[in-house]
Amino acid sequence: MKHSIRLAGLTLAAAGLAGCVETGGAADGGGGTSDAFASMTYPCISQAARLTGVSEAAIYVTDRIETGGGPLLTLDAAGTPYSCRLESDGSVTVFSEFAN
Repeated sequence: MKHSIRLAGLTLAAAGLAGCVETGGAADGGGGTSDAFASMTYPCISQAARLTGVSEAAIYVTDRIETGGGPLLTLDAAGTPYSCRLESDGSVTVFSEFAN
């Protein structure tokens, strides 16, 4: 009897913790999930190319950072660092790493 009560309690605790797992996608800010990073990579590179005049082929992701405000990609555009964040509406914003 004690084992079945303990097992039931552990099962409920595990179910409660499962509800805390981050499941957000790109449309809701993503929270830095792999899906959010994947969905924002091409738009970030494309926007960085338009901003800098550097070809998309010369821009690559140097880091993926999960921030309190959502996912952030750091980019290298032909040797110049840029960052790209995912906005709450699903769009992206590219900016110089030196912008504050």
